[in-house]
Formats: sequence, C-alpha cells, structure tokens
Amino acid sequence: MPVSGATVSRTSVVRALLFASCLFVAVTVQAAVFSADAVKAAFLFRFASFVQWPADVVPADAPFVIGVFDGDAVAAQLDSLVPGMSVRGQTVQIRRVTKPAELDGVRILYAGPGSISRSRAVRARAMTLPILLVTDQDDGFDSGSVINFIPAPRNVRFEISLIAADRAHLSVDSALLAVAARVQRRAQTDRPCDSCTLHAEVMP
Repeated sequence: MPVSGATVSRTSVVRALLFASCLFVAVTVQAAVFSADAVKAAFLFRFASFVQWPADVVPADAPFVIGVFDGDAVAAQLDSLVPGMSVRGQTVQIRRVTKPAELDGVRILYAGPGSISRSRAVRARAMTLPILLVTDQDDGFDSGSVINFIPAPRNVRFEISLIAADRAHLSVDSALLAVAARVQRRAQTDRPCDSCTLHAEVMP
C-alpha cells in the first residue's frame, strides 16, 4: 500500500523527536542532580554531535576546541567532563578565550551571562568564522548567537537561530531543532515550539 507524503513527513518528525529525546535524556537526568553550569557544559559538548562544520575548517587530526569567554564555572565543568571524550574521532579541548586572536581553531564558543559588552570584539571576530556561537542572555540572538540559553527558573532551555547558523556556514541537525524551545528560521515564520521544549530541572 503506498505511503503518502504527509505520512512520511509525520513519521520522519516522530523519529527525529524520539532520536533527540534519547540522545538528550542523559542531560535531563543529570540536571536533577547537578548545577545549571554542569547542565550547560553537558549541552555544549552534546551540541557538537548535532552540528556540521565545513569540511575544510580544521584538519581531521586537530583537536575539537570548545572556547569559553567569561564563563569560568561552565569551563570548570567542561574540564571535568571532556577528558577522554572525542567528537567524530577528534579529542576535545577546552580553551579560555580572552581576545579575538585566541579563536583560531575554535569550533564552539560560549559567552557567559552578562558578558555581552565585554565580549564585543571576540564575538565580532567569531561571527566571521565557522564558529558555533553560544550565548547566555535574554537577547542572545541580537548578539549574533547561533544557540542561546534561555533563563528559566529551575530549567535549562535553549533557542536556535538558523539565520545565524547560515551566516557561520553551519548545518544544524533536525534532531537538535526538535528539542529547541524556539527556532528562528530563515523566513519570517519563526514561532515558539512549546510542545518541543526540553526542560531540565536544576538545583536552585
């Protein structure tokens, strides 16, 4: 019996949701025990598996570098999390970033909360590179971020800008989009996806 295009589409969406839920369940479970900083660190590491960078950005034998600007608590959590970890066969390294020149080789850059004014030069440089810029602000998209953590009591949520992803020449997997609280799309049709929101309980 032929399967209609609408049925295939719905099936694909269901599979993407199930796939994403399974991959992020560890973070959700950990969030009930660990701090918000630990959860954000876990998300930063997991984001790497759902984003595709241009093939010629960094040699395959180079480390996968996650940069942190003005986010010492998250950086400390990453230091504890990544030893022995790899992303697509590349070892993971954490780098404290303080100036634009230190962005060479960085794949993900996290700018901590309240760092918008201090990170202006670093963000301006990052926005010219294929870097997944992750912010932690009320107005993160206005700061050029691809992913922004959304403040919420006892929850860690994030939103994704496909406009910023295009600018950075990054491709975001549909499974990650499925668990975002909001997706800013290329056309002016973005709207909250409350049913797809990922809630992670964190300590007060």
